[in-house]
Amino acid sequence: MRRNSYLIPRRTLLRGAGVSLALPLLDIMSPAVSSAESTKDAPVRLCVLYKGCGVNPHSWDIVGGTETDFELSRTLQPLAAVRDDILVVGNLDNQGSSDHMDAPGTFMSATKHKELNRYSFDQRVADRIGNETPIKSMQLTADNVWKQHPWLNILSYDNSNQPLRGQHDPQAVFDMMFKDTSRADRQNELLSVLDGVKEASSSLSRKVSARDKRVLEQYFDSIRDVENGIQQARQNSRAVDLDTKLSNIDPSLKVGNLGERIKAMLDLITLAFWTDSTRVISCMLANTNSRSHYDFMGVDAEFHYVSHHVRNRKVLPSYDKINIWHTGQLRYLIERMKSISDGNTTLFDNSLILWGSGIKHGDYHSLTDLPLVVTGGGGGKVQLGRHVRYPKAQPYGNLLLTLMNIVGADATGIGDSTGQLPGITEKANFEPANPDDGSWKIVKSDDDSLTAKGLLRISIESEDVEFYQLRLSDKSDLDIRIPFMNNHKLRFDRCVGKVVTVTGKYKVDGEKKTIVALTNAELE
Repeated sequence: MRRNSYLIPRRTLLRGAGVSLALPLLDIMSPAVSSAESTKDAPVRLCVLYKGCGVNPHSWDIVGGTETDFELSRTLQPLAAVRDDILVVGNLDNQGSSDHMDAPGTFMSATKHKELNRYSFDQRVADRIGNETPIKSMQLTADNVWKQHPWLNILSYDNSNQPLRGQHDPQAVFDMMFKDTSRADRQNELLSVLDGVKEASSSLSRKVSARDKRVLEQYFDSIRDVENGIQQARQNSRAVDLDTKLSNIDPSLKVGNLGERIKAMLDLITLAFWTDSTRVISCMLANTNSRSHYDFMGVDAEFHYVSHHVRNRKVLPSYDKINIWHTGQLRYLIERMKSISDGNTTLFDNSLILWGSGIKHGDYHSLTDLPLVVTGGGGGKVQLGRHVRYPKAQPYGNLLLTLMNIVGADATGIGDSTGQLPGITEKANFEPANPDDGSWKIVKSDDDSLTAKGLLRISIESEDVEFYQLRLSDKSDLDIRIPFMNNHKLRFDRCVGKVVTVTGKYKVDGEKKTIVALTNAELE
């Protein structure tokens, strides 16, 4: 028998009745694959996750600390378990106007909406590396499609500046990856794509090593989980109510449990990368004018409505709650990818993920200091476990240019970029803002008033939007709970993230003092 005749090519498909199932990387695949794994970097995949509607800056911003020793903010708290796997980037400004329509396309191209060149950075990458995979790139959307302003729904634009609409049906995405559309009748008879390749998978299992068997079992279990998730999402969907408000939403997209739809999309992204079906994916988790209700997580309101919190502060807790939930979905994807072997490392190590919003302040639609998280190892090129805030604002296009080069696009520019961004593939080593000089403490206190100096923060644990904390040099916090009008009169919000000296009335609960009314607040 010819030596190594049992080996199979990397692009082997398990074929059956109307099904073509791609495989993850296995030991049984050809020596060329094994050799490549040991002698050069594994391919790096690019994923862009866009969450519209901005954030509450005070709940997003990380206050104090250093590049590697920092405390995650309230909105970022769900990422605490994967803190060493993320890079939070701050003070990157984008160009464009502060409106809903500008945000998604500008986020992907660093180019103003009205300018002709909308060629998005994911498609620039796909045009360089997309011919190496069965599917050049994938565009997904989990949110409702807003017909009145079609630009809101689009992330990706090709090299002729034409929009690439995202696929909103998880089942259609699954079928594109695994099913033969010419055999549709037979597919409908199958409970699972795995039923269609049962004979082929059994034959393969008899040939592979024990390690390959474990990989295949994990892979097949993941496929069944995705199929079950898609089915559950469809069962929990409710038909569009064609009232006046919803008439602007594309009726082909059901308004239902957005949470299950997003989870299905994240699972499909994982499967697509695992099988090397594609190496470039963009996904609209929530558009910038999102009309989806988050009643599945206890918020019976539209994301867009609660994002306008300045004129209606009562909605701010719900706004924070939705954004906190979205960061939790990023943690889910990180943990999912980390659990999957990819050659000698993990799928997470060989992926590069940009998660963020095209605007920062949800009410003001600001395009400065965008809320951004970079994660995935980028093939070992990205230094994770850090918070990098640039002392001077940098063009957001510089980040896109850097990410493009990490995944092998060899780009020289995009939008208003001026060069690659330092501090992504190496330590930034910037001086920390607001360093503690040891003077943060209660300066004086009498029977009912006190004066204290420290770093002002928003409470991480509480949902009370008027709950501030003054961080002192001994790492303790002085609580500040003041009425809205007291806050408004002193413009106290402007002090968040800065060193401030406050004077005010306080009360004592046990041994803990809490300021309940401010008479003065002075920035250092």
